[in-house]
Amino acid sequence: MKPVVSLAALLLLTACQPPSPKAEEAPPQPAATPADAPQGSFDTSFAGTPAPDLPLETSPDGKTETIADILKANPGQPLLVNLWATWCAPCIKELPTLDALAKATKGKLTVVPISQDMEGWRKVSSAFTPARYPNLSTRVESGMQFGFQLKARGLPLTILYDSEGKEVWRYAGDRDWMAPDSRARIGV
Repeated sequence: MKPVVSLAALLLLTACQPPSPKAEEAPPQPAATPADAPQGSFDTSFAGTPAPDLPLETSPDGKTETIADILKANPGQPLLVNLWATWCAPCIKELPTLDALAKATKGKLTVVPISQDMEGWRKVSSAFTPARYPNLSTRVESGMQFGFQLKARGLPLTILYDSEGKEVWRYAGDRDWMAPDSRARIGV
């Protein structure tokens, strides 16, 4: 009898990248092509690419919005998008730093985590609570089309979009987003 590997197990093994070095140990790297961009470096090879125009669930009741809607609600602000999942340890590790960044940059930067959990809000609701992350509101895109359109090779993946919704850079792996070099890279 041949062993059967489920899609979820395969994603668990391949999608969640190992943790990157601490922010102060990971100096910015020169841009690389999408195929060879190392984890733990800032990649500008997708700069200028518009954000995917896909519905993102804002709550378990099925209401949705797009990146364009988020930008319209926060005019003139850049947008930091973070793809994460409840089963991804590096994702969970960096969420508190994203929450702190959202608090520190309120009115200057919009920070939006987007869950890629296949079980959607059923999994996310208990892991992502207002008590745990008071300055963030996650979105859910359980079909993983957002990550697919971004050509994401793993989680976590963080992307900075300008106020027009064009990609500035992306970072694969976890990072302390409150570290001075991270804040400098974001520009806030």
